Amino acid sequence: MSYTLETLMQAVGCTKYPDRWAEIFDTVMGDFDKNGCPLTDPAYYDRLQEQYNAFPLHLATYKEAAAAVSRSEPLSRLLALLTASLSAPETAWEDAKAFSAPKTADGAPDLATDMLTGLAICCQIPYMHDLLTKRRLPEDVILRSVQVLEKGVHEYAKRHNGVPGYHLLEWFQRNIFGLLYRIHRLEIEIFAKFSGRAKVFENDKGEHIALAHDITLHRSGWALGAKNYTDEAGSFYAEVRENDAGWVGYPYNEAGFVEKTTVKLPKSEWYPVLEYGDPIVSLHIPADGRLDAESVDETIAETKKFLKDYFPDYAYKAFYCGSWLLDPQLATLVGPDSNIARFGKRFAPLTAKSDGNAVLSFVFLKSDPKSVDITTLPESTRLERALKAHYLAGKCIYEVKGYFF
Repeated sequence: MSYTLETLMQAVGCTKYPDRWAEIFDTVMGDFDKNGCPLTDPAYYDRLQEQYNAFPLHLATYKEAAAAVSRSEPLSRLLALLTASLSAPETAWEDAKAFSAPKTADGAPDLATDMLTGLAICCQIPYMHDLLTKRRLPEDVILRSVQVLEKGVHEYAKRHNGVPGYHLLEWFQRNIFGLLYRIHRLEIEIFAKFSGRAKVFENDKGEHIALAHDITLHRSGWALGAKNYTDEAGSFYAEVRENDAGWVGYPYNEAGFVEKTTVKLPKSEWYPVLEYGDPIVSLHIPADGRLDAESVDETIAETKKFLKDYFPDYAYKAFYCGSWLLDPQLATLVGPDSNIARFGKRFAPLTAKSDGNAVLSFVFLKSDPKSVDITTLPESTRLERALKAHYLAGKCIYEVKGYFF
């Protein structure tokens, strides 16, 4: 059957895809008509397993999904198109970001449809392995980086009652391009940029003060537009002003709110150390273990050594995290001595505009957090019970940004 780009996307239930596909569509379809799509052959994944040990857990799922796709001409053509798109390193990440996975017409599970992005990302494994090898990274680091791509199967199943599929195509581009690494308990992202709305200053005593910059705040000092902070009455705009003597601005407090009284920082005592856009090491927290202080300490120490050994020219200015785990409210909900609260206390918190839905996705594993009925949430753990009660009271946990040096 002959397809246009539009009719193919309609046939597979794909509503969002890169504009660039209009430029490559005819070429890719011509190649498909001559050669088919190699990724529909289950043997393709056997070869990846043999060469890279890429699938320690889900090889059978990949092979079964490939065979299922091969029985659908529209899905096979889409897989060929997505594979061609991801095989171009200069545009792969943007294309992955612009693509939404297809869905069946009735929303019912379908292995070929649900696993299609997981099959497509496999075309990037040789490029990824070659890139990390050229960086002379240790073999165990390279192996973990390759095998982490399988995690997309696990993440999908967690959110869909165990049904196989693939999740996080765009997220895993960080791994593909050598920006995200698993170091002990955490994942570290390098060549990331500080996105906190603040300018941070240090004095000779090693003390730090963060002044809010380029952010509009609710009268309480929280980010205007965050859930429950949308009333504009009394809101104010904060920016750091510099003169010959120093800087003037609104400081953040220990809870991440911005105070409404300005402070002056004389240049004779203070100097800037961190601002928006500066290079940082961004920390991400996999949900597969305890977040105890000892493990985190070991991770930070290992990270510093890893960066010194393999990325000595990366002049990062701070460690950073943007997560619901940094919300200071958690110290009250689960206790100040809990692992979660102790982890959050490592960071100086900064308010950010947040819809408060992250815990619904990452704790309660809801694939569509905006449509969740809070009363139906489980209460199987202390954390779940505390969060559910918090949300039933009309409150929420915010995705907070934070840093430490």
